[in-house]
Amino acid sequence: MENIKTRFAPSPTGYLHIGGARTALFNYVFAKHYGGKFVLRIEDTDFERSEKKFEEDIIESLKWLSIIPDEEVIFQSKRLSIYKFYADKLLNEEKAYRCFCSKELLEEDRNKLIAENKKPMYSGRCRELKPDEALLKTPHVIRFRVDRNSGVATGFKDLIRNQYINVNNDEIDDFVIVREDGMPTYNFAVVIDDALMGITHILRGDDHLSNTPKQIMLYKALGFNMPEFAHVSMILGTDGKRLSKRHGASSVNQYKCEGYLPEALVNYLIRLGWSHGNDEILSMDDMIKYFNLINIGKSAAVFNIEKLLWLNSHYIKQKDPFILINAVNGIFENLGNSNNYGNLQGPLKADIKTAALVESLKTRVKTLAELRLKLKFFTEEDIHYDEEILKEFNVNENELKFFKSFGEFIGGLNDEIFYFAGVNASDEASKKNALESLKNSIESIKNEFNLFLSKNSWTMKEKAMIIRLAFTGEKVSPPLYEIIFALGKERCIQRIEKFSDCINILTNRYKV
Repeated sequence: MENIKTRFAPSPTGYLHIGGARTALFNYVFAKHYGGKFVLRIEDTDFERSEKKFEEDIIESLKWLSIIPDEEVIFQSKRLSIYKFYADKLLNEEKAYRCFCSKELLEEDRNKLIAENKKPMYSGRCRELKPDEALLKTPHVIRFRVDRNSGVATGFKDLIRNQYINVNNDEIDDFVIVREDGMPTYNFAVVIDDALMGITHILRGDDHLSNTPKQIMLYKALGFNMPEFAHVSMILGTDGKRLSKRHGASSVNQYKCEGYLPEALVNYLIRLGWSHGNDEILSMDDMIKYFNLINIGKSAAVFNIEKLLWLNSHYIKQKDPFILINAVNGIFENLGNSNNYGNLQGPLKADIKTAALVESLKTRVKTLAELRLKLKFFTEEDIHYDEEILKEFNVNENELKFFKSFGEFIGGLNDEIFYFAGVNASDEASKKNALESLKNSIESIKNEFNLFLSKNSWTMKEKAMIIRLAFTGEKVSPPLYEIIFALGKERCIQRIEKFSDCINILTNRYKV
């Protein structure tokens, strides 16, 4: 196939959601697979519901997902004169007509047909009307004149279903192409735009199947080249119902703010209805290389948040810690304002100490938000020690003796272990050298720590949990060696002293 051109044409009446993002992705990789172009058109003629913030969200979300249009974004609101030109053309050729029926009259006709167990359609009472000049000044719509000749049908081949779909024209009423306010309807504007923009293939959700015959009629009436159509099955929740927020579906921006990586979301979206063998992990280059319509499923895809989390954790593991620090900082403002994460203090520093913790944690988290939360002990000084956890570990005066010795051990560690020159997080060589030196420091702490335990006849199994609790306030944390390195001598000693004070208070309380 040559000169392929696809488009994504959302209405800016809401944030970009999973279903729309998948449609954009399918169109993008299909075009790129054949060396074609992908364009973005914002269908913003619904002035009451369209908002600038939604328009900006759509453009930014696609950019974040690396779904980049090849041409300047088109806005329908700037093309109203074009739609008027083609509406006048259809009127002049008597392929469309003005309808002056009131809403009340239309509703009356509709109810009458329903009462007779007939399909509610426009009666056609204005179809042959020749309006005079006075009548033209009254509110009216413009309707397309559907060919009612006996036996006429409108059909098309759906590229995904690989079948020809035929609809008898008698089943389609004379549909409105221009509303009373002069705005074009969806079916009218989309045909004109797709034709003038040279769109060759239209990939969209199967909820548009009923629109396709109407659009084909307009293509023929206007003398435009016909594109090919492919309708993708809808996305369902695990309960078999249409995807909604209760299934975990949300806007693309919300996934970003909750700490999902764009690679993970794109990888997940491409697998919602399309497959390449048993491959689960696919880069954008892979998608472009292998994508075809044949392997798009005919049945509905099922959205599974656990699968998305699994993919996200996979991509997090692949990132170097400095990239992850930057990614976490990119969503910091959202996390800082969320009740789910408490009061987080400031963005993370892109230094070697933070990198040490991130490197050790990246294999244990599923989202960037989870990663940031697990670093709270490092960025905040106000560590809280839960009394119930302290009692669970049966802390007593013996632990005071241990922490006295442990504090002396920390204070006696060689300062060179903790010293690092600045690292340039944007320079690969600088990061590589810093991470290599980090390994050496961690290894030195590990050796010294094991020697300290051995000299005092203690074991890691005996003491690891209580040290972890003292340093982080949590039972689960990064490895102790990385914690010691990241906190540094002074902060480690401060936390040992604070933890010892808590033990004192607790043991004295129960003595009384």
